[in-house]
Amino acid sequence: MKNTLVLACTVLLISSCALEKLPSDLTGPELIEKSIAFHDPKGTWKDLKATFVLEDSLPAPRSSRSYSFSLDNSESIMTYRIDGTNYQVHHDSLQVDLGEITLERALRSRNYYTFLWGLPMKLQDDGTTIDLLATMEELNGREYHVVRVPYEKDSWYFYLEPETYRMAAYKFYQDEANQLGEIIYLEGLVEFDGMKIPANRSWYRTEKPEFLGTDKLVRIESL
Repeated sequence: MKNTLVLACTVLLISSCALEKLPSDLTGPELIEKSIAFHDPKGTWKDLKATFVLEDSLPAPRSSRSYSFSLDNSESIMTYRIDGTNYQVHHDSLQVDLGEITLERALRSRNYYTFLWGLPMKLQDDGTTIDLLATMEELNGREYHVVRVPYEKDSWYFYLEPETYRMAAYKFYQDEANQLGEIIYLEGLVEFDGMKIPANRSWYRTEKPEFLGTDKLVRIESL
C-alpha cells in the first residue's frame, strides 16, 4: 500500500517534473534502435515461440487473476488462456476452444498483448512513425531520454535510461491536448533466449493519482 501511494503521488508530479524538456543528443529512431539492442540483442522477437505466464494485481473490489498467452510470431498465432476461456487468433481468424469471445474483441486482445509485451521491438513495425526529435526529461527524480511515437488514435512517449537505454516507463495520451491518458512504470527484467522483458508493469492515470493495476510476468516458457 505504501509503495502504491508513493507511485500514485508521483503521477501528480509528472507535468511539473517535465516542464523543462531539453533536446537529446540522439534522434528518436536512434534511441529506439539502442533500446531494442538492449532488450532483444539477438533479434529473437521476430520468430519468438513462447508462453507468457502472468498475474495481475487490481485495486479493490476487483479480483486479481492468473492467465497466460502464447505467441508463435513466425506464424502470427496468439493463444490466450484464463479460467473459463481459451482461444487462438491466427492472423485475423479466430478459433474458440472454451468460453465465448467475439472476433473483434479477440483481435483487440491479440494486438494489445503483442504490442505491449513486444516493446520496444514492435516500434519497428511497418507504418510506425517515430518523431525525429527526442528530449531529455525528468521523471520521479531521474533523467530519461524521451521518444514520442504518434498513432492514429493516441500518442505514446517512451522513457529510456541514458546509461543502458532500458525502457523504464511509457505513457500514452488518448487526448494529448488535455494530457488524458495512462502512464506505465516498468520494474525488473525477465530474461528469455537473450531477450530482457520488463517483469512488472504498474498502470496509473496521467490526469489524477489513480492506480489501475499491475501486470506481473511470472515466467516465460518455450513452446
